[in-house]
Amino acid sequence: MTVRGKVHFLTAYIEFLLDEGIKSEEYYLADASRFLRFLLTRVEQGDVQAFVEKFSPSYQKRLRRTLRKFYTFARKELQITNKVLEEI
Repeated sequence: MTVRGKVHFLTAYIEFLLDEGIKSEEYYLADASRFLRFLLTRVEQGDVQAFVEKFSPSYQKRLRRTLRKFYTFARKELQITNKVLEEI
């Protein structure tokens, strides 16, 4: 896979799978999704704080807003609950 600027995680994973010659990425994406769901249910306050604090104050504000929206999606559509994520 060629290196590109600002390729998002899931897009890069799909491109990797296709470059590897995978005929159907369905199982691979499903398993990666299950793993990410597992991690989301177990993230702790310190993890979220450390992630957000890596960025500039202006980006932190945007990041908190977009992460809240992501958590709303995870809660409503995927039934993922985690009190830490509610406090972003």
